[in-house]
Amino acid sequence: MDAVQQGTTRKLEKKINSEMGKAIADFGMIEEGDKIMVAVSGGKDSLCLLHFLTKLQKKAPVKFELLAVNLDQGQPGFPDHILPELFAEWQVPHHIEYRDTYSIVVEKIKGSKTYCSLCSRLRRGVLYNLAARMECNKVALGHHMDDLIETFLMNAFYSGQLASMAPHYQTEKKGISIIRPLYSIEESLLAEYASLQQWPIVPCNLCGSQEGMKRQYIKSLLNNLQKENPMIKSSIMNAMRNPEPEFLLDPKLWVGEVASSSH
Repeated sequence: MDAVQQGTTRKLEKKINSEMGKAIADFGMIEEGDKIMVAVSGGKDSLCLLHFLTKLQKKAPVKFELLAVNLDQGQPGFPDHILPELFAEWQVPHHIEYRDTYSIVVEKIKGSKTYCSLCSRLRRGVLYNLAARMECNKVALGHHMDDLIETFLMNAFYSGQLASMAPHYQTEKKGISIIRPLYSIEESLLAEYASLQQWPIVPCNLCGSQEGMKRQYIKSLLNNLQKENPMIKSSIMNAMRNPEPEFLLDPKLWVGEVASSSH
């Protein structure tokens, strides 16, 4: 890595550390005595998540444990040696869980239907049960700003809901909550950082194997809008942070004269 790349890396580290630290503080994601299971797929996002959490662990004012977990879903040709070797190099406690959800998804989903919904549901169930088994009270996921915005737009466009991904929430599994420390960080920053680090990236051959997925359309739409308005992602994130329920259309929120007098 040359001097220019080193400088870029330091700037990215400062930016990502700052955003992640604020996210953790704002939503109370990490507390004294937590045992956090970090779900690592091997993609750039989850590798960045694990990397920056290990850095935080060394300097945080509270003590917490990390357990890196990879769910091997039985995809043909999956390079199962890469992550164990990387975890060992990083000296991170880890666990590899093998569950052939790949065969279930391919068998159940036929025609033009997308794999993602069933695949993520199966994966989520395995991870929650595994967290309980490994005595972890929190599961850290690598979702970033683009994931939240795309989910928000997909829900608005296709499901008729104003909803996205919560940075911190309690699961139906008692005693286990989900945290997303990277939720306010743009995907491009994580991609650039992972590239500079030259980490071995494990691709998901299932997620990108279908054409015409709605999320890909939303991603393309968002990229095109960003060309005209470079601040559009920040604007959408701020919209999610500053809801005005009384000016939406839920009759239960109608407040009569109070709403009328506010115009």
